[in-house]
Amino acid sequence: MKRIITIMTVILVSAIGFGQTDSIRGNQFELKGKIINEISLTPHCGYFAFGTVIEFEIIEFSDLNYKLDSIAVIFTCPEFYEDGFFEVGNTYTITVADENQADFGWTIPNESILIKYKLDDKLWVIKADKKE
Repeated sequence: MKRIITIMTVILVSAIGFGQTDSIRGNQFELKGKIINEISLTPHCGYFAFGTVIEFEIIEFSDLNYKLDSIAVIFTCPEFYEDGFFEVGNTYTITVADENQADFGWTIPNESILIKYKLDDKLWVIKADKKE
């Protein structure tokens, strides 16, 4: 009986210890900012996975190495956000990662916007909340 309890304890501890891994790829950053330019929404995701680049005036950004006053991030499948979510001038708190979270590529029609920001890595939105 002791042996069974010991084996079960080892299995349980191993499952808990090794099963808890961070599912976010890459480095994470917190951004608080206001949308500064008109938004170009994409078709709904389906056979093709669409994303759109949205530019923000930075209020706060956890990447202390970033020096510009504005930044552009990629929202994947923007139709998953509620109607009226994206509005110029509104403030948002956003969690971004510097690595694509999907195992596939995205079709981003306005990807050229990212060029002017000269980022080492694209910033992919993981979570976004609109502040009223």
